[in-house]
Amino acid sequence: MKEFPILMKFLRERSDVSARHLSSASDLSLSYISKMEKGQVMPTVEVFAKIVRNLDISDAEIIYLIKNLAEGEAN
Repeated sequence: MKEFPILMKFLRERSDVSARHLSSASDLSLSYISKMEKGQVMPTVEVFAKIVRNLDISDAEIIYLIKNLAEGEAN
């Protein structure tokens, strides 16, 4: 679970998308993106879907992230 925020930041940076652009494109606050990447908040599945639509993420990466997200919601 603790690797979720690290992986999300890595994927955003690998896609060459700034946090500001991702927040705007996903209709989320820049503060929320920052907190998510620091592990201070965990996105809901709906918010996660908004984010991944704006990043170049493979199906395997999405499945891995969803698994981690689901485990976080269960705790």
